[in-house]
Amino acid sequence: MKQIILIIVLFLALPLTGSAKKRAFLVGISKYRANGRTAWGNIHGKEDIDSLAPALTKKGFAVITLINEQATYQGITSSLKRLIIETKKGDIVFIHFSCHGQPVEDGLLKGYPKDEKDGYDEAIVPIDAGKKYSPNGYRGEKHLIDDELNGYIKSLRTKIGPKGMLYVTIDACHAGTMYKGGLESVRGTNEALTSQASTKYNPPRSNVRHYHVVKCIELAPVLYIEACQSRERNSEIRIKGKEYGSLSYNIWQALNDMLIFDTNALFFKDKVENSMKRPGRWPKNQTLVTESSF
Repeated sequence: MKQIILIIVLFLALPLTGSAKKRAFLVGISKYRANGRTAWGNIHGKEDIDSLAPALTKKGFAVITLINEQATYQGITSSLKRLIIETKKGDIVFIHFSCHGQPVEDGLLKGYPKDEKDGYDEAIVPIDAGKKYSPNGYRGEKHLIDDELNGYIKSLRTKIGPKGMLYVTIDACHAGTMYKGGLESVRGTNEALTSQASTKYNPPRSNVRHYHVVKCIELAPVLYIEACQSRERNSEIRIKGKEYGSLSYNIWQALNDMLIFDTNALFFKDKVENSMKRPGRWPKNQTLVTESSF
């Protein structure tokens, strides 16, 4: 009987049959200073991916990773474009960012609308992104803002279709509502990238923990899990003397606690939230944010 059960579990963990596949794209940055951007402190993004990649592989995912110097703006955007091209109908796609995050003045980057109520976009910070705006220097061209990321997400949802599933998890500061040397324990800054005189970012506090993404019968359902609200900073946690991204660690624990990982997004979300309840696994005063189309 035990052998039969083991065979069934192994079978379920294999990639989906037919043309549908499980695909994962993971970005992890630890050594920002190695790329000459001294303004950004080192964190533990690579170490997060070192745990998540094998866990997802065991669940049947074909995993692509960008680590440290690979995770440039060009590297990330080119990989997302390639992922869109390769993705097929019915696929399950998992995207994870483990890096710094920063608010960016809404409309600072050309080609994107001013559509944020608080006046700031949320942004992923690639390894070659600057921290401060200069009219004659860095002007935000290497930040991956939510408007641009949303374009890739919509294209993926279109390619996947309603029978597949898209997961997007973001372990960075100011991650909430992303839809639309020494070691630091905080992933980001409250200094916005802005052309204005003041760089302090302090939007109104919100009690909202879940947001609804536009639902369409032609698009794949999507679940975002984000490490903190847009006004919060994202602290790392220390487990048995080792530091982890707070969200990354609990995703890793959730994956280890699941026999299969498929389109049941609510089951996955519950597993992550149950892991967070264990002592020492979630920073105080930090709010998990979810966004979904269901």
